[in-house]
Amino acid sequence: MCGFSMICVFRVFLNGEGDVDDSGQQLFSTSAPPASLSLLGNFEECVLNHRLEALGTVEGFMAEVGASGTFCPSHMTLPVDVSFYSVSDDNAPSPYMGVINLESLGKRGYRIPPSGTIQVTLFNPNKTVVKMFVVVYDLREMPASHQTFLRQRTFSVPVRRDANRHTDRKSLPLSQERTLRYLIHLRFQSSKSGKIYLHRDIRLLFSRKSMEVDSGAAYELKSFTESPANPPFSPRC
Repeated sequence: MCGFSMICVFRVFLNGEGDVDDSGQQLFSTSAPPASLSLLGNFEECVLNHRLEALGTVEGFMAEVGASGTFCPSHMTLPVDVSFYSVSDDNAPSPYMGVINLESLGKRGYRIPPSGTIQVTLFNPNKTVVKMFVVVYDLREMPASHQTFLRQRTFSVPVRRDANRHTDRKSLPLSQERTLRYLIHLRFQSSKSGKIYLHRDIRLLFSRKSMEVDSGAAYELKSFTESPANPPFSPRC
């Protein structure tokens, strides 16, 4: 099994160690890939916080970033810095991490509506779509000069199949194994006038291989989005 697979239950810890959020607020998952138990935290946190040395990089990935809501800013096409890692003892393909740098769009970043939808479409070097991330957000209550983040994880989740091989759309209990396939981490900040921006960078995790389906098993993709809860926003330094 690839070291990117995780049996996951998530909680939000505020003021934890790490630097995922500018304010020192940290979002942790409570489990780690079996092959990375010796890492500081789990694979997800180590990679997103640049605590794990990459084995190499892959050139040619691009992403189209767009938003929609009360207004629709122009979509931007930006390069993605992609790295890969070794997290498995059985030489299974490691996941990729991609970083979309937003600093080229200006000091504040990419202006978005106060609420709406963020769409990030990831393309591989062959210009084929790898994943279209769609994140719904609502930051209308964020005060001026504050910041926050959202993290969306997408899992392949086993579903039941009856004797006639018909799939029961009701997923198996959460205690059953779920495999993390995709992740997107978004940072937001508000200006002194209250305008909302995606800023600094967008971070992605994605599988190097297409979803594998075991014989006789059925899977579906499910996404979960999390953000800081107490407090949901923090002042900008």
